[in-house]
Amino acid sequence: MASVDMENLGTVSRTTCGWRKPALDRDAVRRYWREVHSPAIARRAGVYWYRHNPFDAVDPGLFAHLDGIELTAPADAQLMWQSDVVYLDEDAVTTFVHSPDDPQVTALLLADIELIVERSTTYRSVGGNARTYVDTTEGVPTGPVAHPTYGLFFRARAGQEQPFRAALNAIAERWSSCPDVLRLRLNLFDVPDMEAERRAGYPVKTHPPEQQYQAWIELVLADADAAADLVADGLSDQVSTLHVYPVPAIYTFVHGGTPTLIGLRGYAAHEAIEGLGAEHARDPRLLRWMYGKGAVA
Repeated sequence: MASVDMENLGTVSRTTCGWRKPALDRDAVRRYWREVHSPAIARRAGVYWYRHNPFDAVDPGLFAHLDGIELTAPADAQLMWQSDVVYLDEDAVTTFVHSPDDPQVTALLLADIELIVERSTTYRSVGGNARTYVDTTEGVPTGPVAHPTYGLFFRARAGQEQPFRAALNAIAERWSSCPDVLRLRLNLFDVPDMEAERRAGYPVKTHPPEQQYQAWIELVLADADAAADLVADGLSDQVSTLHVYPVPAIYTFVHGGTPTLIGLRGYAAHEAIEGLGAEHARDPRLLRWMYGKGAVA
């Protein structure tokens, strides 16, 4: 199945974005999230696909040709990561919320939030509001990106939800037809429901409304200079803010409902296996023995 078709089978996305506690080292947090937290999340039931990526500092230059839109952000208010968990349907979300079935074990998983997170918001996108338009990249993203990759986060002008969403859909359609756009996925966010997060057991550390976003585009370009040719006439009528976060790496921990190698063994093991060409170490028969039949396709 083509990646676009596979991704668009998912009808619910929960995208969590935030920043670390100031006293923590950035690289230590990135390493912990990649090697410890994400493989644990990958074992929860109900996940269709799960990607995590760090963000570098906002780049106001990529879309400097867009007038009337705020492109900069204070250094202490910039996102540092994004975890995108996609589910086939609402039943799968319910399954996920109740996995593990021991609340004490779930609390241990969520203790990572208390350990690391200063501020974090989870955004839901449902149905056609989460859609991959184009993807001509190769393979399942695992590690440093092969092409310039960005998380574009948008804020709507006050009272403009429907025109804002229409404008973002139009931009996604237009940009995805450009040959230099290798991948484009658009998520239009529902207003965060903190009470629902609290019921699911998550510590609520959400951003204040003025720091929240209303949409996200994942954009992969053949060349960074191609951004200057992406036309966005009239976008400033609906968009007040566009923050461009360069993405240095993407880690896919679940793909098509099954944990990937890094979802099972961690990225350090992936690097070690790649380094020695140890293909036998990724053989499904071995992985099924190590992690159980249900963990491997």
